[in-house]
Amino acid sequence: MGIAKSVWWLVGWYPSSLDVDAGNFIGRHAAAFAQYQMGRTDPFGLILFHFPLYRLGRERRPEQVVAIDGVEVVWKPVVQLPWRGWVVRAVNYGIYKFIAGLLLRRHAAATGIPEGVHIHAGDKVARLVPDLYHFFRKGGKGAVPLWYTEHWAIFNEVVFDGFGKRGRVFRKDFFRLWERVTLSAPVSLSVQASMHKYLGGAKPFVLFRNVVDTSVFHMKESESDQNLPFAFLHVSSLEPRKNVFGMLRAFAALKQKHPSWQMQFRLVGGANELYLSQARTYAFGLGLLHIFQPSVAFFGPRRSVDVAFQMQEADAFVLFSEMENAPCVISEALCCGLPVISTDVAGIPEMVNESNGLLVSASDEASLILAMEKAYLDHKHWDRAQIAECAAEKYSQNAVAEVLDLSYRNLIDLCAE
Repeated sequence: MGIAKSVWWLVGWYPSSLDVDAGNFIGRHAAAFAQYQMGRTDPFGLILFHFPLYRLGRERRPEQVVAIDGVEVVWKPVVQLPWRGWVVRAVNYGIYKFIAGLLLRRHAAATGIPEGVHIHAGDKVARLVPDLYHFFRKGGKGAVPLWYTEHWAIFNEVVFDGFGKRGRVFRKDFFRLWERVTLSAPVSLSVQASMHKYLGGAKPFVLFRNVVDTSVFHMKESESDQNLPFAFLHVSSLEPRKNVFGMLRAFAALKQKHPSWQMQFRLVGGANELYLSQARTYAFGLGLLHIFQPSVAFFGPRRSVDVAFQMQEADAFVLFSEMENAPCVISEALCCGLPVISTDVAGIPEMVNESNGLLVSASDEASLILAMEKAYLDHKHWDRAQIAECAAEKYSQNAVAEVLDLSYRNLIDLCAE
């Protein structure tokens, strides 16, 4: 069985020795797609390129920490000068563009121009696209289709690093990328609409949802102990935009309103020790970390199997973010049959509805308190098995990979005619 066609993924984020969680969802997409190809007689070959940055004299050269069966990962760390100033920024911009661009051209010259290119997270890699496609045209293959999936929640005015607040060069790179895009592959309809708004010009698209490993994230086979406290669960990096303090205040208010209720708030995540320490300190100040009977538990960063266990054991998942895209943790929670309480930002209303959870407005702590109260009182009305089944139909590896595979085949065949 030979591989006749190849697709390049140029990824702005990917796990490395400097950040083992960066872009892990892109790795899951790649693993799902590669696994799906193994069952075909005419598979695509997937080549994933990543160019992680490191500061000269300040950081170690990043090493690849994630290998994926069936995926060729081309890894090239790019050094950056550690000083400040616009001159240094310009030099670093040029260093990245030269080193990464040269590697891509050499790879194309050695192995052939791919049938398709897919950008995942345009951070940095967006600047490589114009020159790469100029090289393709010189090689006699100018009609290589380009897919674009953005995972970065910057196409809004809520976050501090929103697209409209970025510099001229940054925005120009994304405009030039968008001009080249043949088909957008957003993880939510919301992000597609936002990219149309900020980048201009409507593009055809295919919905390319975040993928969940349903062999890990699935319904618990046996019933939980009904005598345990009602468990609210939150999983994230604990960074400020997750509004962890707001969740803790809401939980403290709920406990004060219903002192007889047996409840616990469990928080998983916080690889950044500063965020984890700040959350613990804040919870202590609210009286939630009593030495004899704490009602909040911090578990720190955990592996996927441990996160899945927490989701299977919890009673409701809580996400109170100021801005998101289409959070993987919601997909994972739903695949475990766990009802979700979340803010109604970005693509989340496409994922959460009355059959599987509750939505509240961002920063509205009063509404969050009411939602948590309702979840406590009415949680048995949710059909966890049905929640898990519906989620698996959308987010399982085969379901997501099939959508992308069909998109690749249709468009590549069309461009080849």
